[in-house]
Amino acid sequence: METAPSATTIPRRRFWADRTAARLFQLALVSLVALAAVAPWIVTTAIGVIGVDATTPIDWVPQSFPARRAYAEFTAEFESGDVVIASWPGCTLAAPSVGRFIIAATGPEAPRDDDGRPWFEDVASGAAALKRLTAPPLSLDRETAIERLTGILIGPDGEQTCVVIGFTAAGRSDRRRALAWIREMLADTAGVSAAELHLAGPVIDDVAVDVASDESLRFYGPPAAVIVFVLTWLALKSFRYAVVVFLLSLFCVGLAFASVGFWGDRMNPVLIVMPLLVLTLGVAGGIHLVNYLVEEYRRGPGRGAALRAMKTAGLPCSLSAGTTSLGLLSLVVSELEPIRVFGFHAAVGVLATLVVTFLVLPGIFARWPIRRRVEGGHAPSKELPWARWVTQQAGVIMLAAVAGLGLAAAGVGGIRTSVGIDTLFTPASRVIRDYAWLEKAIGPLVPVEVLVRFSADTETRAAERLDIVREVGAALGSLSPVTGITSAASFVPDLPNTSVSLTVARKVVIARRLEDRLSQLSAMRLIRDVEGGQLWRVTAHTSALAGLDYAAFLKEVRRVVEPVIVAHGGSTRGVAAEYTGAMPLINAIQNTLLRDLFVSFLSACLVISLVTMIVEGGIVPGLLAMVPNVFPMVVLFGLLGWTRATLDVGSVMTASVALGMAVDGTFHFLTFFRRGLAAAGGSATPAGRAAAVTAAFRHAAPALLQTALVCGIGILAFVPSPFAPTRRFALMLSLLVASALVGDLVVLPALLATRAGRWFRSVRV
Repeated sequence: METAPSATTIPRRRFWADRTAARLFQLALVSLVALAAVAPWIVTTAIGVIGVDATTPIDWVPQSFPARRAYAEFTAEFESGDVVIASWPGCTLAAPSVGRFIIAATGPEAPRDDDGRPWFEDVASGAAALKRLTAPPLSLDRETAIERLTGILIGPDGEQTCVVIGFTAAGRSDRRRALAWIREMLADTAGVSAAELHLAGPVIDDVAVDVASDESLRFYGPPAAVIVFVLTWLALKSFRYAVVVFLLSLFCVGLAFASVGFWGDRMNPVLIVMPLLVLTLGVAGGIHLVNYLVEEYRRGPGRGAALRAMKTAGLPCSLSAGTTSLGLLSLVVSELEPIRVFGFHAAVGVLATLVVTFLVLPGIFARWPIRRRVEGGHAPSKELPWARWVTQQAGVIMLAAVAGLGLAAAGVGGIRTSVGIDTLFTPASRVIRDYAWLEKAIGPLVPVEVLVRFSADTETRAAERLDIVREVGAALGSLSPVTGITSAASFVPDLPNTSVSLTVARKVVIARRLEDRLSQLSAMRLIRDVEGGQLWRVTAHTSALAGLDYAAFLKEVRRVVEPVIVAHGGSTRGVAAEYTGAMPLINAIQNTLLRDLFVSFLSACLVISLVTMIVEGGIVPGLLAMVPNVFPMVVLFGLLGWTRATLDVGSVMTASVALGMAVDGTFHFLTFFRRGLAAAGGSATPAGRAAAVTAAFRHAAPALLQTALVCGIGILAFVPSPFAPTRRFALMLSLLVASALVGDLVVLPALLATRAGRWFRSVRV
C-alpha cells in the first residue's frame, strides 16, 4: 500500500505533442465535467426511489396472474388478507384491554390518514367471537364455542386470545404509521412493553420487508463500499486511481437507481443488492482496463500507448460488460416484478460503467500513468508453478471437470424454491420469533382456503351443504400438516340428520333453524351468496414455520377433497371445490420462481454462447469457451439440488448474473492466450499452447484474481443482513464468483492445454 503519490506526470511539452493522448485527456476532462453536472439529478432521483416502501411477494406478480386474480376474488368476497394478528401475555378472554383497543381502533376517534380515510375496517377478538357464538341464533354453549375457536382466536389453554386487525387500502398504503399506532395503543391499553407484544400477519411481513430493505442499505451498504474501495486500492496499487475508479462506478450505481425512477418502476427487496453489484462490477471493469493500460505502457513505446490499450481492451472489456448485461437482461423474462426490474436496471448500470470508464480512464492514464506498475514490468522468463501444474495435469483436470459436471447436473432436478415467511427472514429476527410465539400461544397462522361452490340450480339443500362442508373439513383435518379447521360446520350445533325418517313438519323446523343460523354465519364471512350460486368456505390452518412444501401439500388437499365432492354428485349436481387463498398464490409464485431460474439461465447461456461463437470465430471454439463458464453454475446448483436446499428470490437470480460475470474472465484470459500463441509464432503445438497458457496466466491471472476478490469479498458484506434473500444472494454470488475463478484459472487453461486448444486461433495485437 503506497504512501507516496502513485502516478508520475509526463512532461507537459512531450504530453501535448502526443495529439492522441492529449485528445483522450481532453475527453476525460469533458466527461468528468458532464458527469459532475448531472450528478445532482442522479442523486436526487436515486434517493427518491430508495425512499419508497418495498413490495412484497403478493405484489410481485401482475393483476392478470391467474393465482393472484383468484386470490383477489376470494378477498373481495370474504375478507382482506391485509391483517395484523396481535397478542401478549395477559391477552385473555376476560382482559378489558382488548375491548378498549377495539373501541380505539374502530370508534369515532379511530386513526385516519392525511385524507381522512380510516386505517382499519374491522377488529376481531376471541372474546367478541365467543359472545357472537353463544348469543342467538347460534346459541352455542360456552364450552363448545371455546372448543371450536381454539387454534383460531383462542389458545390451547382456553383463555389466551388475540386481536385480528383488518386494514383498509388507506391503512395498507400508510402501513408503517398504522403499525406504529397499533404498537403504541396496545402498549398503552394493555400496559405491556414492546418486547412482550407479539404481532404477525401479511401487513407485518410487508413492514418487516420495508425495514429490512432500509436497514440493509443503511447498515451494510457503507461498510461494503469501504471494503470494495480498499480492495480496489490494493489491486490498482494507486490511491488516486482507486478513487477515480470507485467514484465512476458509484456514479453508475446512482444512474441505475435513476433508471428505476425514470421508467416508473417501484422499489423492491431485490434492489437492495443492486448498488453493490453494479459497484463491484464497475470496479472490476476499471481494474481490467487499468491492467491493459499498464500492459501497453510496459510494452512501449509510451507514445500512443493509451490508444493501443483501448484497442486491445475494447473487445474483451466490451464483451465482459456486454455478457454480464446479457446475463442480467435474461432476468427480464421473469413474470416476477423484482427479478425483472433488477435485471433491467442492473444491466443499465453495468453498461454505463463500461462507457464512463472508457471515457475517463485512458485519458487520465495517458497524462498520469501509475509509475510503480508501469516501471515494474514482468519477468517473461520467470516460470509460473501453477501454470506448469495445470498444463501438465490438463487431461486429468478435464476428466474430473466433466465427471463433476455430469454428477452435479443429475441433481439439478431436485432444486426447490420458496417465498414463504421463513425464507424471507432469519430465525433470530423479531418477525420469526413473533410468529413462533403466536403459533404456540394461539395456533397456526397460515390458512389454506377451500371454497365449496353450489350452483344456483343445485338441488342440494342447506342441511346437505352443511354435511358436505363438514366432510370436507374432516378430510382436510386428516392431513398431518393441518392442525385446525374453520367452516360453517364449526359454529353450528349438531343437528339431526334430515336424511333419516322424520316428519315433514320436523324437517321444516330443522331447515328453518339452520337458515337462521346460516344468516349469522354469512355475517361471519363463512358463507357468501354470489352471482350464479353460493360459496361455503372451509379453512385449514397450518404453521408458517414448518417448512411446508406448498406444491405437495396442495396436491394432497385436492386428493382428499375431490372424492367428497364426487360422492355428493359433483358437477352433475352443481357442486364443485375451488382452492384459493394465500397458499395457492404463494405456490404459484414459487413455481414461477423455479421456472425463471431455468428460463433465464438457459436464455442467458444461449445468447452468450452465440456471442462467444461469433467472437471465437466458430461453433466449436465458442462452445468450448462456455465449458468453464457453465461448470461452476451447474456444479453449485447441482449440489443444492442433491441436498434439497430451498432457493429464494435472491438465490434464483445468481445463476444468470454469475454466468455473465464468469464469461468476463474467459474473454480476458483468451485475449492473452491468443497473444501468447502469436508470440510463439502462431504455433498450436502442445509446447506452443503451454507457453500461451503461461503467458495468459502471467498477464491475466492477477487481474482476474483481483476482480474476483473485489466482487466476492465486497458482496459478502451483506451476509449479516437480517433479510434472508439479500444474505443468500450475497453468499451464493460469492460462491459462484469463487467457482468461476476456478473455471477461469483451472478448467479453462487445462482445456486450452489439451488438443481442444487447437480450435483457438492466434491474434496479433
